[in-house]
Amino acid sequence: MAYKKIKSGEASFISEQKFNTVEDAHNNSNPTSEEDITIQEVKIEHTRIKKEEDNEEVKKNVLGQ
Repeated sequence: MAYKKIKSGEASFISEQKFNTVEDAHNNSNPTSEEDITIQEVKIEHTRIKKEEDNEEVKKNVLGQ
């Protein structure tokens, strides 16, 4: 038997990416660099522990699981 810990909450982050023109940045087209994401703060609001059966397959992003 296995147990799964599920945490939910909020995060604040900064996303940076370079473009040649303001129009490209506004339209999110033709970036000159990869997007760099920096997480500033994580706030965990709920933590749940779920018991899993041996042959139960865990599905990602399913509500109520």
